[in-house]
Amino acid sequence: MEVLALVILGISVLAGFISIFFTTFGTLIIFIGSLVYAALTGFAVINLKTIVVLFAFYLCGEVLEYICIIAGAKKFGASNVAVAGALIGGFAGALLGTAVLGIGIFLGVFVGIFLGAFLAEFIVQKDLVKSLKAGTGSILGRIGSIAAKLVIAIIMLVIMTLKIIEVKF
Repeated sequence: MEVLALVILGISVLAGFISIFFTTFGTLIIFIGSLVYAALTGFAVINLKTIVVLFAFYLCGEVLEYICIIAGAKKFGASNVAVAGALIGGFAGALLGTAVLGIGIFLGVFVGIFLGAFLAEFIVQKDLVKSLKAGTGSILGRIGSIAAKLVIAIIMLVIMTLKIIEVKF
């Protein structure tokens, strides 16, 4: 059972890291993998306390994702409407990108974030340059959120690895 649990954990960590680039659910996949691993091993290796810590890191990643997008947009002078447009556009882009067999998720998110911020800012400000800046800032924020979630995923991986090494060796 432990080998199966370890394989599931390994696959979920790999899938989670890859997913960080394509969707917002990478750290969630890693967390779910750790939860399955913990359950399959009777919480002997990854205990409830560690699950709570991993869940906290997952939540921090989700919050940081939105903070990065908002900060990027605001840094480039976007209005609150443009920020909302970026968030809605990113979600819509991910959904539309999924329609292309999941291949378009990555591009869909970026295009959605840019178009959402750009169009919302253009409707409010009627200024092409400000609208382009709002869209660009939102994209840079998304890139920052990917970096932040990668750091969080690495921390989650290190925590799980240390727990496994501590108990097994």
